[in-house]
Amino acid sequence: MTPTPAPYPFPPKPAGFTPDDQARWEQVSARILRIEGGWSDDKADNGGATKYGISLRFAVAAGDIDVNGDGLADLDLNMDGVIDGHDIRLLTPPIALALYFGHFWIDPGIWKLPRPIDAAVFDQAVNGGTTAAIRLLQRACNRVGGQLVEDGRLGPRTRAGVALAVRGGKLLAAYRACAAERYREIARRDPSQNRFLKGWLNRASELGRV
Repeated sequence: MTPTPAPYPFPPKPAGFTPDDQARWEQVSARILRIEGGWSDDKADNGGATKYGISLRFAVAAGDIDVNGDGLADLDLNMDGVIDGHDIRLLTPPIALALYFGHFWIDPGIWKLPRPIDAAVFDQAVNGGTTAAIRLLQRACNRVGGQLVEDGRLGPRTRAGVALAVRGGKLLAAYRACAAERYREIARRDPSQNRFLKGWLNRASELGRV
């Protein structure tokens, strides 16, 4: 019998989170949940077993998450003391949404970015990690005239650079191009990933369409 996943706490909303912010969150998260799809355990996927875009690699790295403070790792869903593919199988959409919200939307500050670049960066955060996604944002800003350090941190200088770049109307296109370049580089370095490249490039071309 498949065990019932332990209740997973939804992270608290930050101060200043408005009904408009909630509506935006629902837009972008619904799109990512749809794009990422369900269970996959493709041996060529370097992230390992994945469900709703939450990979085993991420789950293991984040294995000490204990949002509710009960002393147990929240992602050990079957409570067997090990975070593995069995726990990934037990992921549900509400759990995935809670992880998206805390780790990829609120904590890195992506929710405060202007639209539609917020959705593009969120997509890449779920897909490749927040540091990589923000580094792409900084690179895209630099492509359109910015002078940001590409450190993967969404600090005041990066926010100011984004605000300036958005006014020029070319930031989203630059971000899509940077994401496509990142995907091509992954495939170049590891030819086994070439089988995913077409889908990745399609994904890059659709960034920010929400």
